Amino acid sequence: MDFFTNCKPADWKTGFEPRVSVESTMPYEEYARPLEVSGNDKRQYRLVRLPNNLIALCVQDSESEVASASLSVGVGSNVNSAQLLGLAHFLEHMLFMGTEKYPKEGEYHEYIANNSGKANAYTSFEETNYYFSVVNGAFEGALDRFAQFFISPLFSADCVDRELMAVDSEYKNKLQDDDRRFYRVMADTSNPAHPYSKFTTGNTQTLRDAANALGLNLRDEMIKLYNKYYSADNMRLVVVGSHSLDELTEWAASKFSAVISKGNITPRFGCHLLSSAEIGKVIRYKTVGEKFNLELEFSIPEIKSTYRSKPFGYISSLLAHKGPGSIFSMLRKNGWATSLFASSNSGCDDGFTIYRIGVTATPKGLEEYQAIVGLIFAYVKMLKEQGPQEWYFQELAIVKKAKYDYKARENVQSYARNVASDAHNEYVLPNHLLSQDELLGNYDAELISACLGFINPQNYRLYIGAQEH
Repeated sequence: MDFFTNCKPADWKTGFEPRVSVESTMPYEEYARPLEVSGNDKRQYRLVRLPNNLIALCVQDSESEVASASLSVGVGSNVNSAQLLGLAHFLEHMLFMGTEKYPKEGEYHEYIANNSGKANAYTSFEETNYYFSVVNGAFEGALDRFAQFFISPLFSADCVDRELMAVDSEYKNKLQDDDRRFYRVMADTSNPAHPYSKFTTGNTQTLRDAANALGLNLRDEMIKLYNKYYSADNMRLVVVGSHSLDELTEWAASKFSAVISKGNITPRFGCHLLSSAEIGKVIRYKTVGEKFNLELEFSIPEIKSTYRSKPFGYISSLLAHKGPGSIFSMLRKNGWATSLFASSNSGCDDGFTIYRIGVTATPKGLEEYQAIVGLIFAYVKMLKEQGPQEWYFQELAIVKKAKYDYKARENVQSYARNVASDAHNEYVLPNHLLSQDELLGNYDAELISACLGFINPQNYRLYIGAQEH
């Protein structure tokens, strides 16, 4: 347990050296040590910190005909106003509505579309990610427009009603989506003291009507949220293109150094999204489609600091194994299930997260849900009794290394978006930025055993989803 409470953030000071950009002589710091990358990766990388503390990764990909950028802000629905649920998502929509430098509404999307590109954004619980792609020749112009979102957005009052309706429409379009409905069940039944339990998408009731009832100006409240949380210190930028690293660095430094630094404003909540009051329950919910779902949810500490040893990755590979003697092989033999997964979810920061074991059951399996749960815990008990196996860990490490070295090229836009998102892990060393999710490092039997200890019958709740109960 001490491991989970005593970990410290990685050192992001050592290894950075002062530089200036070639053309405009803008100051920045470059990470002078090599990044851990695949042996077959032909891209060139430069990791920099701008004077405002914004971290940027410049990636030269000479084989790509498309350039892409992603800027991830390290807050999302977790900073919603308790009075105006969905405000962070509404802010994401409004940020596209013109800037002081480019005031024409829709100019950004028009520029992107005219240069064979795409642009979008998403708001998750603890992140808001903005991204685009264009042909290489239009990259600088797109970056200049993109940067202004985080420097001088207009938040035009004329756009408020229309974007509010867009948010409301997005909410309504997902009402029959089983995955979204299950997410709401999980949230609504979690710790009411944690922001995870609150409604996140937003609609006209939780935004416009709530603001009117409280005598608040919705636009003003949204701008307050932007001014408080959209800080350069809390942003991660990735730019990928065929241009030289010097050009990409020039654009990152000259266009994004004007983003205001407001200090590290990462929110902390001080409570778990699953308290003792939420553990030990069976929660039944209705699905829209013909589904028979079982899911066990466990309360565990935050595990972002274990990115190198991945104890829950080791555990998940065993629990979700499909071979002889596995949980799934026994479920399938009995005609109880068609699939099974096991994974941790690091989407809830501040020292806490959850671990899930999910079963796509058959109608027969749903009737035998208690036997399925018993089988899972019997298997976990066996793993605890046998203890961690170093040979198996090393086998996993070899497989992951091979996959990393020979994995297919990602879509440039997806690559930029994913790296920017991953860059928020405060425990990851700079040189591990690109490999953090890909490789296994040191074998830690004690840590694996400690993590297995959280998977027990006194520390979970069960969801049962079906059309009829």
